[in-house]
Formats: sequence, C-alpha cells, structure tokens
Amino acid sequence: MGAVSSAALPRRGELRLPPYLPLLFPAVAFMLAMYGWPFLSSFYQSFSVAAREGALGLDNYAKAWELYRKDIAFTFAATILNTFLAGVVAVLFSVYFRLRQNRVSAILAALFKLPIFIPFVVVSQMMTSFLAPHGLLNIALAQLGLVDLERPLQLFNFAGLSFGFAWKQVPFAVLIIHGGFQMIDNSYIEAARSSGAGMLKVILRVLVPMNKSSIVAALVLVYSSIVGTFTLPYMIIGGKTPTTITVDIAHRVNYFRDFGVANALGVCSYVMVIFTAAYYLKSRIREARQEAAR
Repeated sequence: MGAVSSAALPRRGELRLPPYLPLLFPAVAFMLAMYGWPFLSSFYQSFSVAAREGALGLDNYAKAWELYRKDIAFTFAATILNTFLAGVVAVLFSVYFRLRQNRVSAILAALFKLPIFIPFVVVSQMMTSFLAPHGLLNIALAQLGLVDLERPLQLFNFAGLSFGFAWKQVPFAVLIIHGGFQMIDNSYIEAARSSGAGMLKVILRVLVPMNKSSIVAALVLVYSSIVGTFTLPYMIIGGKTPTTITVDIAHRVNYFRDFGVANALGVCSYVMVIFTAAYYLKSRIREARQEAAR
C-alpha cells in the first residue's frame, strides 16, 4: 500500500498539470476563437499599409487622427459622462429600492427590468420617435404649455444621446447595484441611524463602501457597452459631427472599404476599454486575496 501511494505522488521537479485543465479547454478555445483571434487580426490590420502589400506602418493611425480626432474625443467624453450619470442615478434608485420596500418600490423595480431585455436597435427606433421635433416628448410638453411646436426641442444631439443611454443603461446598472445592496445586513444601517447618521451619511459611509465591488462592476460593464454601441449614436446623431467612432468605423467600411483606418479606430476603442477592464480585474484579484487572508 505504501509503495502504491508513493508512486502516485509527483516526483521532485516533475510538472503536474491540474486535473481540471481539460475541462477548461473547450471554454478557453471558444474564447480564443471568437474574441482572441479577431482582436489580434484587427490589431495587425490596423498597421497594414494598403499602398504597399505586406508593409506595416502608422499610416492608418495618422489618417484616423487627422480625420476623426474630434470624434475620438467626443466618444471618450460621452462615454465618461454617460457612465457617471448612469452610475449616480442607478445608485440613487438602488438605495431607494433597498430602503423603501413597499408596493410602489416593488412596481418600479419590476418596471426597471423591462429595458434590460430590449435590444439597442429597438431602443434607437423608440428614441427617434420619442425625441423627434414633433415626437411624443415635444407634443406632451406642448400640451403642458412648456414648448412651442413651431420651435420644438432639438434632441437629435448629445442631449438625446445621453437620454437614450440613460434609459437603457440605468436599469442594467440598478440590477447589479441593487443586488449588492440586498446583501448588506439591516443591522449596519440601523447601527448608523442609532448613532445619529442621516440618510446621506448612511448612503455614503455605509451602503456605498460596503457595495463598492458591485458598483465598480456595473460601471465597467456600462462603460464598455457605451463604447461599443453603434445603433443609438447612428440613429440619434446620424451624419452630423461630432459622432462616435463606431459610426465612423461603419462609414469607413461601407463607403470606402477602408479596413485599415476602420481597424485603427477599433484599436482606439480597445484602448478606451482595456484600462477599465484592467482596473476591474486588479480590484477583483485584490479583494480575492484579502478574503483568502482572513
């Protein structure tokens, strides 16, 4: 029995693969085939010079910067602002759902789940009808005497784009953040209130710090989704400038068949996302190490 057990043990210096590694291979292979390879191919083609076959250079990036630097800045600014707005509004609604558990909050929480299952293309069509110069919003405001239909609100711009993103992304962020708030025991809230803390201090010093991981996860997912959205900016802003780089990518491919500049713009969007993804992974690893050390 001793000989058998000693033979089963790995020898010194011998590489022993984890037994669960074969189970991970299908998932890892799928991720590499569906995401890894397209990313590497796009990154390589962004340096490919069309005028010289097989040559590499920065011509595509120079052209993308010359033609679309305002759109790159607009995309980054719109993404940061709309992510911040979605995060603030989602935290406020999540706090309300957590602290006010009544029939009204239950109905609102149920309604908040509906936009999550509506695709962006449908949201875009809804927003074009709702925000049009003679759309539902302007007509409703005109009925209240707040807007003259001869001079309606012009919302096919940054304001309309922000409204569309908020309508779609806030419920998604609420779903994640509210789930984290639900995990916080009532005793912490009651202890803060018994110590004299007002509602604002309860939110800022108890609920938000204890739910930081869920809030960060929601913000990262909302940020990444906004960067990669095409239909909403295309249908709200259209051919006006500045616009988002996803619209520019479609324009370069559909009208010019210029895959080099399109891939260069795609790499710009990768760069916008990769820093948030790296921060999220770093924070998750740090939290996992802290939990393991306890």
